[in-house]
Amino acid sequence: MIQTVHGKPETHFLTLPDGRRLAYARYGAQSGRPLFYLHGLPGSRYECQLIDAPACEAGVSVIAPDRPGYGLTPLRRDPSLCAWTNDIAALADRLGIDRFGVIGVSGGGPCALACAHEMPERVRVAALVASLGPISETSLRGAMKRPARFLFYLANQMPALFRLIVAQPVIQLSRIRPEWLIRLVAAANGGPDKRILLEPPILQAFTLSIQACFQQGALGSMQDLRLFRQPWGFELGNIRPPVHLWHGELDKIVPPSHSRHLHSRLPNSSLDIVPQEGHFSLPLKHMRDFLETVRA
Repeated sequence: MIQTVHGKPETHFLTLPDGRRLAYARYGAQSGRPLFYLHGLPGSRYECQLIDAPACEAGVSVIAPDRPGYGLTPLRRDPSLCAWTNDIAALADRLGIDRFGVIGVSGGGPCALACAHEMPERVRVAALVASLGPISETSLRGAMKRPARFLFYLANQMPALFRLIVAQPVIQLSRIRPEWLIRLVAAANGGPDKRILLEPPILQAFTLSIQACFQQGALGSMQDLRLFRQPWGFELGNIRPPVHLWHGELDKIVPPSHSRHLHSRLPNSSLDIVPQEGHFSLPLKHMRDFLETVRA
């Protein structure tokens, strides 16, 4: 059941070894099993406020950091998926967490896999929900709709044009009428995603997340569009922790073929294609089940 979180969740900060300040929020059962939630593209630490109640019910303590360039966390000087996992390791150390789970939603999926690859002795389990696949592979990139392919192309090949015709208008809208961005996404996707995104508590929560996401402009989104388009820097076949994948059958943003590809390459994985669910309806309606799976 979708519930509203009243007010902004408290923001915490950690000063990292390189001097940057990492921003994060906490949800769920504070003494529950620790799980790092890795937000999508775009997204922020507020993205998972709607799963606070399901996390409490499942006995999971959720830690949700802003990735570099999003919200209040500055960019890294050495941008790569593998280097970024040092931020998560430092945060886990600060919180006194030795072993933990990771869950990546949409663009958070590659980040969850990077954690599992770089920290196999610490990552107990990884969960991927509607995850983006390695779009450096032509077949996966080609499976995406033309607007998504265009965004990745612009960010990688014509960054100045990307800033002019994509980033600047989105940033302005996020500051003036952020809810319009959510309504545009809902209208573009239709079906189960449109219905659920326009529910008042969900529209409110995503509006808050979008506002936070672009506090530094589009630096984080642009960097991720580049990192995800390139080879990720690790082999999927070398990931040792178990990985659970879920994908909506009706996902129009990231096709289910992405999760099928990941499942075929990961040596210790399970895959569930969920009928009649889209990119947003999948995590919003089924997160309790996902949390219970990774908690077990």
